[in-house]
Amino acid sequence: MTAQLERGSGVAVWRQIAQILATEIGERRYGEGLPDDRLPSETELALRFGVNRHTVRRAILGLAEQGLVNVEHGRGTFVQAAAIGYVIGRRTRFTENLTQNHLKTAQQIVSAHKVKAEGSVAQALGLRAGASVYRLELVRRSLDPKGIELPLAYSENWFPATRFPDFPEVFERHDTISAALAVFGVTDYTRRESRIGARLPDGDIARHLGINRQQPVLSVESTDVDEAGKPIKYGVAYFPADRMQLVVQGDTP
Repeated sequence: MTAQLERGSGVAVWRQIAQILATEIGERRYGEGLPDDRLPSETELALRFGVNRHTVRRAILGLAEQGLVNVEHGRGTFVQAAAIGYVIGRRTRFTENLTQNHLKTAQQIVSAHKVKAEGSVAQALGLRAGASVYRLELVRRSLDPKGIELPLAYSENWFPATRFPDFPEVFERHDTISAALAVFGVTDYTRRESRIGARLPDGDIARHLGINRQQPVLSVESTDVDEAGKPIKYGVAYFPADRMQLVVQGDTP
């Protein structure tokens, strides 16, 4: 296999390795139809190509930047499946989105605290600076047929504490944010605004999504309002750009 590399050709060795692996991925030597879509380990690839692990790691990163593989910390490198379409419209619901993609979901509360609303949080919720809000950090995952969880979204969410007392406890007793809000009489709500962007993740975002800090994420900053138009939730969600595709939909009011 080392004969495939042309040292001194003017093309970096890591790029040659990435090209070889990309060709093999295109030929479906890994992925669909095989017992596992995992690429060989860095050590195995280093031995195969006669290079050090740093060179292999740079090649894998190149594949990740092309959207060909997904690097999952602690598990390995996997051929990237087709991106999941996530619809953003007037009635955006995470669980409904994933259900429409025929995916089972699971969620984890990373943290839940009562804090003071400042800056963009206070402005989005129409509160005075310093007003009490609940801040919930959530990680949402999909469950594949093998029972393996794949992180799809990490979000920070803020709710007015006066209107929704003990919201974290209520949320823990229900499966979704929608169900928890219904306990407080909010039976329906709509998206007033969504701001979409892209960035490289910081350490916390990368850790929660199981990606490295060189893999870009899509961000959606949003404000939801009740039927009277009063803000009930402000949030920022981060999606791995290689796993999720944001679809903006023009709903009819």
